[in-house]
Amino acid sequence: MTEIAPSPPKLPVSLAANPVLSSWIRFSPEGQVIVSPGKVEIGQGIVTALAQIAADELDVDLARVQMVRASTLASPNEGVTSGSLSIQQSGRAIRQACAEIRQLFLGAAADRLGVEAGALDISDGTISGPGNVRTSYWELADEVSLDRDATPGAVPKPIARRALAGNSVQRLDIPDKVFAAPRFIHDTALPGMLHGRMLRPEKSRAKLVELREDGARAVPGLIAIARDGSFCGVVCKTEAGAEAALAALRKGATWSAGETLPDENNLAAFLKGQPVESTIIDSKAASPAAEKTRTIRRQPWPASNAAVRKPASGPHFSLWASGCRRHSAGWACSTSCGGGEISATISAG
Repeated sequence: MTEIAPSPPKLPVSLAANPVLSSWIRFSPEGQVIVSPGKVEIGQGIVTALAQIAADELDVDLARVQMVRASTLASPNEGVTSGSLSIQQSGRAIRQACAEIRQLFLGAAADRLGVEAGALDISDGTISGPGNVRTSYWELADEVSLDRDATPGAVPKPIARRALAGNSVQRLDIPDKVFAAPRFIHDTALPGMLHGRMLRPEKSRAKLVELREDGARAVPGLIAIARDGSFCGVVCKTEAGAEAALAALRKGATWSAGETLPDENNLAAFLKGQPVESTIIDSKAASPAAEKTRTIRRQPWPASNAAVRKPASGPHFSLWASGCRRHSAGWACSTSCGGGEISATISAG
């Protein structure tokens, strides 16, 4: 009987797509471990869970781990944050990356200390061996370059040796929320930041027929009223000023009749009543009818247009937005602003 050879080890999907170790893990001069996942914290608690995984694999205290907010400029491109896949994808990638980094540093410590790597232990980032010899991740950081691609050879710790992952710890993001520390997009305050609001019609496809701007122009701090056909908005020095200017514009706006929106409580019937074009792609005999019970749940997903944008400097601008599709959003922003001539950095809130 022919034995089937085991398949060679493979990198986790996210790590294979973003193999440079330094894009995931760095060691700061201040004694911290900087972890940069490509997934976004949107309330599911992955900031804490991914920090636990990294701390476990590197043998450092959880307090040393600093989680970096995902952005298109510095974070791995892990696609979309959805489907409860953050731990499965980002967690596996971070665990594998940390396992290899731990191995690299143990090798460097063995060379420096003159002992076998197997005789070394790591405790809170300090690497020690027989005879009280010791060093640390941070002392060796300049000697071990993480600007290299990950390889599938490193073996992460077995479950029995994991002290943090799988156990409850205090969530890292809760204290800032409880004590109202700046943490969300609307907490962002950039130098010279302006505030904008868009004027929208009450009915779909309504056209802006007339606009009296005198009321809005009397609002203190107004910078500009921007209009392009039926698109209109205000820019002000303060958020309160933007709200006041928008309210004044609403009073001075005259719209065409537009279209009545469907009843939001009966959207299914509206969609079923729309014109369709049917194409048969396959034909099969029907199976015998059977009693079936179906439960259908519909979850509305409102669109979001809130974002903070940094003033452009040359052909590049930065955008802070509450979204889970940073890289596709960056492409969309660049395309809508001029294609190859404009680039955008999207940071998730």
